[in-house]
This record gives sequence, C-alpha cells and structure tokens, in this order.
Amino acid sequence: MEREIDLIEEIARLHGYDKFPNTLPAFAGAVADNPRSLKEAKSRSSLLALGYNEALSLSFISHEDAEAFSSTPVIELANPLSEEASLMRSSLLPGMLEMLAYNLNRGTDNLRLFEIGDVYEAAGAGATERRRICLGATASALQHDLPKGELLDKSKAESGLDVFRMLKGDIATLLNHFEHKSLTVDSQTSEYYSAVHSARVLMDGEFIAQFGALDPQLAAKRKLRQQIFIAELFADRLYARPLREIQYQALPKFPPVERDFSFLFPDEITFNKIEASVQGLGLGHLRSFAPVEIFRGGAVPSGQYSILLRVKFQSFERTLREDEINEWSAKIVNALTQLGGTQRA
Repeated sequence: MEREIDLIEEIARLHGYDKFPNTLPAFAGAVADNPRSLKEAKSRSSLLALGYNEALSLSFISHEDAEAFSSTPVIELANPLSEEASLMRSSLLPGMLEMLAYNLNRGTDNLRLFEIGDVYEAAGAGATERRRICLGATASALQHDLPKGELLDKSKAESGLDVFRMLKGDIATLLNHFEHKSLTVDSQTSEYYSAVHSARVLMDGEFIAQFGALDPQLAAKRKLRQQIFIAELFADRLYARPLREIQYQALPKFPPVERDFSFLFPDEITFNKIEASVQGLGLGHLRSFAPVEIFRGGAVPSGQYSILLRVKFQSFERTLREDEINEWSAKIVNALTQLGGTQRA
C-alpha cells in the first residue's frame, strides 16, 4: 500500500462492500450555470427557426486549410491520424465546406447548415479556445425563400445580390437578439470571400461577423457544384453582450406621414453614410428611414446610382403639422446634399 486510499479500500473490502448503505455522496454548494448557455440556446433556436440545420464537424484540419482560412498560430497534434487532420482547427469553415460538399455530391442541393463550436490557437506554451458560429448555405436554398416580387435593385439581372441580402437578413436576425446601439456594414472581409458579394459587420464598432459568397476560385478548387454562401460570427464577442430585452410599446393613435426623396450619389457613398447623416439630425419624430429602390444605368451617370429613400414621421402625442413635416424634410435634403448627393426632381 502506497497511498491513503489503498488503506481505505482494504478496510472497505474486509468490512464488506454490501454492508455500506445506498446513499448519494454528500454535496456542499450549488450548481453554477454556464454564463453563455442561455445566449447560446437563443442563437441555436433562432438559426433553427430560420431554416438552418445544426451540424458537427471534426475538430481537426489540415495545414492547407489552416493557411487558407486563418492567420492565428496553429496547434500541431503530436500523433495525427493523417495530414488532413494534423492540426486543431483554427476555423470552422473547412469543416462546414466539407459537409456542404458531402451533401452536394449526394444530390442534396438545398442546404442550410450551422455549427457552434470552439476554435483553437496556440498561446505561448498553452492554447486558447474561442467560441465561433459558422453558417453555410447553397444559393438554391437561399433563392427558394426569395420574395416573388420585383428586385430592389432593378439594374441587376443576376440574383446573386438578392441571395446575398437574404443571408444578410439571417445574420441581422441573429445579431438583433443581443443588446447594441448600432450595426454597421463594410466590405473589408477576408480574401476567401467574394469581392463582390461579401460584407463585414461591426457591432458598436467591434468586428462581430463577416459573411458572403465563397470566392469562386476557392469553390472551384474544392469542387463545389453550386455557389456557396458562408458566414462567421465571433460568438465569444457576441456572448459578452446581454440578450436584448423585449419591450412593449402601445401602437400610436395618431397617423404617420411618409415622404419620399430621390437622390443621385457617387458609388463611394454607402447607405450607412446616408443613414448616419440623417440620424445625426436628431429628429425626434422620425420613426423610420429606409431605401425603397436603387437604380444604375440609363440616364444615371457612370460611377453614380439613383436611390429612392422613404422616411416616416409620427408622434405618439398629437397629429403632426404640415409646416413641421416641411421643416424636417428640408433638413434631410440639406444633410444629404452636404454628403454629396444631388436631389432628383
């Protein structure tokens, strides 16, 4: 006998194991909930409601995939099964693309998959785990849910832009479950995304997600038989925020007033800048501000686009006066003109 437990086991044997009463071991304290469990359950239920199926992939990837999809320090396995599984995964994308290709090669075309899991990166002598959410969908699956009405951008004959918008809507639905003041979008995505149909999402200025079409050359290299749309969300950053509390507000009794504004803008002026310019006016009765239609070509000069903007004013206390509406409309026109826009008749 070398340890205390060896003596205890010997006494128990001599006493007789069958003579000990059947009782549960004593426990002091309380069970601590995982702080992210509720938020992760909300994310999972939201994605399932959007039509995505949860999938699980291997936690190992190859050196080639690590070089293609991540730039963080990798963790080598001491005894890998193969070169294709020689590293701890530093991205969920390789596994997602493998699952999409597996299904496509077996005749399943309408695919919407998501995975919630950890990625790993070397940190000195140890390792760091980071939570990620990855989405993958085929173009045909996203097109299936497109509205049957007219396209928002009437100058686009292709459906890629509208499929991209469908994915953008899914990402916005997921992110809007968490508290934030602003969501902004730009085009600074990783190189494995399409340069045309991809976007990065900033939540209150923090990089929170990127999504879009997979780069066509990369898709061809992986022999994907259909255009693939992917998304990556930094769940660890997202879960650091509280879930949004649902608030109730009674419907206003007084009628809304809508006004349309048609403007020409240079291509470098994005809608984020237009919206920020109008929101910066601080108009207390402005209830919504949204694009209705975008048009390029025809009489619109090259390098510019025409956009139809619709605003809605509404008060919860009284009926708005015409002179107020005209004053606020003039402020909007002035702000958009200073931004570089030209109002169309």
